[in-house]
Amino acid sequence: MDSPFRDASVLAAAWRDPNVVQDEEVLVAEMDGRVVGYVTVEDRGGELELVTIHVPLQLQGRGVGTILVRSVEERARAEGKQAVTAGTSRNAQGVAWKSLPWWQRLGYRVTHEEENAWTRSIGPGVSEIRLRKELWTG
Repeated sequence: MDSPFRDASVLAAAWRDPNVVQDEEVLVAEMDGRVVGYVTVEDRGGELELVTIHVPLQLQGRGVGTILVRSVEERARAEGKQAVTAGTSRNAQGVAWKSLPWWQRLGYRVTHEEENAWTRSIGPGVSEIRLRKELWTG
């Protein structure tokens, strides 16, 4: 799969605004001057969609992903959004990706499952598990 994050020249060509690549805003987590994770976010009107989250395997379990998600939630609240949405996958054998319980611990609930262009690119029988967290803006 071609990703703008693998090749600096492709990334530079795709970058339009200070934090926008291919219509998604990129937010990074840094530790000791080193990027230790990132999320991409899209504004969907009344909600923010957390499109991608990545923390290297060797750094998972240290709270980096949780901090990234919480920062997206805080931003959504500050902008008056109703919710943050995200997705994970279920393979053709019906097994959900290992992140599903983590999302649920963070307060996200499963709204539905669907097939779409992304799941079809992974393979037949794969579905996306759609998640949503309602925000209370006070």
